[in-house]
Amino acid sequence: MDYKIKDFYGRELMVQPRLALYSVRDFTGKEMPGLAITLINVTDSNDPTDYCDLTISFGEFIGMKNCAYIDTNNCDFADQLLKQGMATKTQFTKKSGFCEYPLWLFEEKDLREMGEAAYETYCSEYDKYMAEKMPPAE
Repeated sequence: MDYKIKDFYGRELMVQPRLALYSVRDFTGKEMPGLAITLINVTDSNDPTDYCDLTISFGEFIGMKNCAYIDTNNCDFADQLLKQGMATKTQFTKKSGFCEYPLWLFEEKDLREMGEAAYETYCSEYDKYMAEKMPPAE
């Protein structure tokens, strides 16, 4: 899945998301995987290069599955990706310094396409964690 963006200089680029994992911690200090999405510039398909990190980690576990904070401070084109259906913007944001970072919700099928192995690790750890912390109501 490729997305067309116009960068800060007005150049049109084709970018492709790749999924990796951040190391984050919950409120007790337990280490967990968090979603990390890098955009690869595939405008020249013969020479794909890392373009930017779309997501930003604050080192803390996000309790909403398939969500990540978006680095709109360094990715001013992020709304272009939303308009193309990459994710859905939630009502949540995180403030840091003078910046406010929106929390986006990604579709499972898209995350799998970005990086199946990384998503399997994330999903397995997330589901196991939530089952332990949030047992089914009786």
